[in-house]
Amino acid sequence: MLSKQNIAIISSDFLSGYGLKSLLCEYFNPAEVDVFAAFSAYYADKSMYHLLILPAVDYLMYAGHLSVKNKIVTIAATLQPSQQGQVQHFYTQCSEQEAVEQLQNILMSFGAPQGAEAKNELSEREREVLAKVAQGAINKEIADSLNISLNTVITHRKNITAKLGIKTISGLTVYAILNGIISNSDLPKL
Repeated sequence: MLSKQNIAIISSDFLSGYGLKSLLCEYFNPAEVDVFAAFSAYYADKSMYHLLILPAVDYLMYAGHLSVKNKIVTIAATLQPSQQGQVQHFYTQCSEQEAVEQLQNILMSFGAPQGAEAKNELSEREREVLAKVAQGAINKEIADSLNISLNTVITHRKNITAKLGIKTISGLTVYAILNGIISNSDLPKL
């Protein structure tokens, strides 16, 4: 479980900025994500953000105006071999799954508090229910396969959603894959 973070995205490209915001909100449920069209709008905002995501060229131009407390991720089209200090890179030429994996790695590298992880850890039964959900099973099928009642399945699903902060089946599926609950081969073939 990742801690909820306030995230600022600077992107003059409307689709890129809001596409990245959409991925973050769908898969990670951060506390807040704001998109700014220019660095000047971000700088004038004065809100406190845990993470700043901005184009690499903007980082180079405005690095002197950033707080040393900012956790920074630069957006780049292609792989750049060097990293500068605590700055990480998000590469845009990738699939949705690769983008989600990059975001998960970035968010986790900035550290979720251990207490939050322990408090929100899934039970073994919740992991079994999550695996079935990710494999495309409906509540009745889950109940039958695990020999539990339909109401118990519904309760487990509510608890899973509350603990992870993930509401969509696609988000739960990505979580299950990234956390080793299921593998790609366990997914239904289309």
